[in-house]
Amino acid sequence: MANQGKKVVVTGGSGMLGSWVVKHFVEQGYEVLNVDTRQPEEPVSPTLIVNLEDLGQTYGALAGADAVVHLAAIPRAGMVPPEATFRNNVMSTYNVLEAASGLGIKKAVIASSESSYGICFAVHPFGPQYVPMDEAHPQLPQDSYGLSKVVGELTADMFHRRSGIQVVSLRLGNVIPPEWYERFPLLDA
Repeated sequence: MANQGKKVVVTGGSGMLGSWVVKHFVEQGYEVLNVDTRQPEEPVSPTLIVNLEDLGQTYGALAGADAVVHLAAIPRAGMVPPEATFRNNVMSTYNVLEAASGLGIKKAVIASSESSYGICFAVHPFGPQYVPMDEAHPQLPQDSYGLSKVVGELTADMFHRRSGIQVVSLRLGNVIPPEWYERFPLLDA
């Protein structure tokens, strides 16, 4: 296989989205290391338990990787106190990109969020300035989760300028498992 011998670290690989990403990379022939704070329900690759808020542990977890997919985060507003969401999401993203840059990893993907636009968890609700929304739409979060994702994107920009690492920030929205799709009403075509 063309990907054999290439190592990808997936942070948050035990999570709702991460478990699917780990499976996909394994199926494509990559060597995959899941980095998380807990073991996955269905282990398909080795898992290393790491606190990504600790830069030393983050360096250790990323050593030898060719690429990193950073999905680990507090995944939405309201799960923990706002300051804990902000600290975790910002520091883990910073540490992953710092370690990746320091180790010479050239490719990274980070999970941003549609929440960075500010509409999802707005204290003072508002609508989009235009549709369809795109990456040029203003990011106007009113909560620590959305703000942490804006800071993550700016952090990625900084590391690209500093080290040349290619970072793709995906503004993901409403990640749910396939079995929840049946809860959505069917639209008549």
